Amino acid sequence: MSIFSQLLYRISAFFRCRIINGPDQQPYLERYHLLRLPFGYRVYLHRFVASDPGRGLHNHPWRNAFSVVLAGCYEEVRMLGADNDNTVIRRKIRSGNLNRINGSIFHRINLIDDRECWTLFVHSPSSQSWGFLQPQNYRYAFHDHEKIVRQSSNPEWWKTAARPLRFPDMRKPLS
Repeated sequence: MSIFSQLLYRISAFFRCRIINGPDQQPYLERYHLLRLPFGYRVYLHRFVASDPGRGLHNHPWRNAFSVVLAGCYEEVRMLGADNDNTVIRRKIRSGNLNRINGSIFHRINLIDDRECWTLFVHSPSSQSWGFLQPQNYRYAFHDHEKIVRQSSNPEWWKTAARPLRFPDMRKPLS
């Protein structure tokens, strides 16, 4: 565990946190609200504590988003889209790398050696629904997140979310 990861863990305790669980109700992402920017942009600190759950590739509801890896690294599995015959690629995103993710991109995050990863994540306002692509009869079928994800998508969750400083057991300890 790097010293920077330890510092991020300590600092993040002061921010409102949403724990995002997979279908097995095990956490895979801790989202810390940092600030709101003009024009509806939001800034979060993400701590990936597990790989994205095995629900297929997913897109996002935002027209524009990007992340910068602060500590750790991950493998992104990304579909290049219809213009590229829906080719799926794998690429390693390392500390310091910028990853642009617009709403038309389907991807998933795999942690390397199950080691956590911290990112700074910025996104524009929501502009569409989001969901998962799952293989079906030699094609991919889109499934809206409302039908698959049990956690609700409250866009203002951060107004009432707890801070780990007051509830230290709400998040995973450093690994």
